[in-house]
Amino acid sequence: TGKSADNYSLKQFPSIPIPNWQINYSGLSRISFLADMFDSFDVRHGYRSSYNVNGYTTLLQNNGTSGLVRDVDGDFLPFYQFSQVTIFEQFVPLFGMDMRFKNSMTANFEYRKSRTLSLSLLNSQLAQQAEEIIVLGFGYRTNKFRFPFGLFKSRKNSNDINFKLDVAIRDNKTLIYRADVQSAEVSSGAKNITLRPAIDYVINQRFNLNLFYDSNITKPYTSQSFNTSFTNFGINLKLLLQ
Repeated sequence: TGKSADNYSLKQFPSIPIPNWQINYSGLSRISFLADMFDSFDVRHGYRSSYNVNGYTTLLQNNGTSGLVRDVDGDFLPFYQFSQVTIFEQFVPLFGMDMRFKNSMTANFEYRKSRTLSLSLLNSQLAQQAEEIIVLGFGYRTNKFRFPFGLFKSRKNSNDINFKLDVAIRDNKTLIYRADVQSAEVSSGAKNITLRPAIDYVINQRFNLNLFYDSNITKPYTSQSFNTSFTNFGINLKLLLQ
């Protein structure tokens, strides 16, 4: 790493935890040229992390006064003996935006990133699970919907219609590092893309109409799984009983 090992702490349990944070800022809509287009413009950033030690024991052979205690094979004996150490960190999100336009249109964007490191001291193996997610969302709501075709083309209804479109791109991969192998091994993971548009229309006080479409495409990194793709679509008619 290019850093000196003399100043590095060898404590297994850090005395000062790494802080987590969440930052939200909603002042962009007060800027003059943005205020003409947006009712609200928020940006978000957050970070979470954790450090876990699973299954540790105290060795009786180590009296805690000397760092030169060895076993019968000549190996150093630590004061604590661990079976597994896990570090988890996540940006939730690394960068996010929520926008509401003057014309009742909404949009949001998120870029999330996370990583989990699991070190097993029983077999000298390190597992790294990394994930990146990009989320895009659009929405539009109006109570002055007009049919663009058919017999109702010239009729303007006062009922509410809500259109939503969600797109998510997810990439997760698990790598295994072994002490006796130079290159890492991909054990699992896949790329996934989802597309979910939906329309909600209020016909009257008793009937609600919902049109939905759901597309999911998955491409794995290993040969243990196959490429998959499925699509769901349909129409729901809800009757409200009062």
